[in-house]
Amino acid sequence: MMDLTEIEGPAVDLPLLKSAHSFGTGNKQATFGIGAPYLGPMLRVSSGQDIRFHVKNMIDEVTTLHWHGLHIPGDVDGGPHQEIQPQDVWAPIVPIRQRSSLNWFHAHTHGKTARQTYLGLAGVMQIEDSDSLSADLPKTYGIDDFVLVLQDKQFDSDGQLVYQLTGEVFEEGFTGNRMVINGHVAPVTQPVPKGLVRLRLLNACNARFLDLSWSDNRPVHVIASDGGFLSRREAVQSLTMTPGERYEILVDMRQQSEALLQVSDSDGGGEAEEMLGWMTNALMGPEPSNFSTTPVLTLIQNNSLPAYDGVLPDTLGQLASPDTEQVIRRRQFELNMGDGEDLAALAAAWGNLCGNGSMSINGRPMNMDIVNEEVAIGETEIWEISADDQDHPFHIHGCSFRILKQQGDVPPAYASGWKDMVTVGEGTSEVLVRFDHKATKDAPYMYHCHILEHEDCGMMGQFTVT
Repeated sequence: MMDLTEIEGPAVDLPLLKSAHSFGTGNKQATFGIGAPYLGPMLRVSSGQDIRFHVKNMIDEVTTLHWHGLHIPGDVDGGPHQEIQPQDVWAPIVPIRQRSSLNWFHAHTHGKTARQTYLGLAGVMQIEDSDSLSADLPKTYGIDDFVLVLQDKQFDSDGQLVYQLTGEVFEEGFTGNRMVINGHVAPVTQPVPKGLVRLRLLNACNARFLDLSWSDNRPVHVIASDGGFLSRREAVQSLTMTPGERYEILVDMRQQSEALLQVSDSDGGGEAEEMLGWMTNALMGPEPSNFSTTPVLTLIQNNSLPAYDGVLPDTLGQLASPDTEQVIRRRQFELNMGDGEDLAALAAAWGNLCGNGSMSINGRPMNMDIVNEEVAIGETEIWEISADDQDHPFHIHGCSFRILKQQGDVPPAYASGWKDMVTVGEGTSEVLVRFDHKATKDAPYMYHCHILEHEDCGMMGQFTVT
């Protein structure tokens, strides 16, 4: 099951491929991959390295590759301005100068991000530093330390992969009828030692918000978020992950022989849930009685594997409280749904993919030629983000930030550390942010909704840092 390839070293080839992959439905599907039929490698790098990547585009369409979560200059960020033409090579030198954290890389092509990422242009980058390497935690990759790429995919009654845009998909984002882990249809099984096990989680769904919990109601022990270790372990009954978010959790396999990780829609169901049940019935037989919760991963105790026999840690990284004393300015952003016909025409003319509608931020759809904000390097700001409809995961390039308010309230304790994603919806969210790398008007950073169809539809803006 855990077949993500681990790669270490200062020079990495990442060919973007057209291929075919078997998810486990009985058919091979046409997919994209990064050096593999589907998805890409798990890159493990060290803070302090400068890494040269050779990204060759072999998918016969323009694409990009964005390093989500990295604190790097705009000209190597891999956003929509760093287009890679078919058969061309992009060779950025990426400086790694940040704390240990789980990050990822994915297509970020203007108007095409959702489809290209859905088909497989995504991979994982784990940054290590002295603190993470010396931490008293499981760290034997593939034995007691695993990366889980969580996705939902749509399969028809013949087991064929589906990606189709409709008016409803543009509005809600694309959701599938089956959960997939590392490219395999869930549920899957993994043998693990009789000890502590570490799971590094990425929600790589296009649009689905996930609630993760254990079927036996044991606590979910969260130790890290997008930008690295929390100050202390947080025990919760369920962990909500929006598209693009990453968390690390620990599970103690010494007392029980099995542990079943399950996923629910964080909105509690609805039309997507009904569709999910109907399509699963077509593929897998009788529909479960309550399909709002579905098993995705079973860990099975294997006493022959070398075990990590440490204790669940109480304290983790050194994490100071957010300091608002140095704030220079506030900026306001409103995510807009369902703008009128005039804006829809503008959105289409500016390369956004949105059918007959448009989406925007502060009333303006994404335009590659317009810089929406100009930020000074090294200055501390508060960004206030709201939405006129729905909940949205909001991502800012080139930084990690601290969440001061999430939807008008204090964030969950497990989201109180370093983040690059914040949930926006009812009530204003506020983040404390500073940018330490330059991004010019020729290679600006992005801020956007991480429901990928919303991003493609125009719910994105760009900014310089000088």
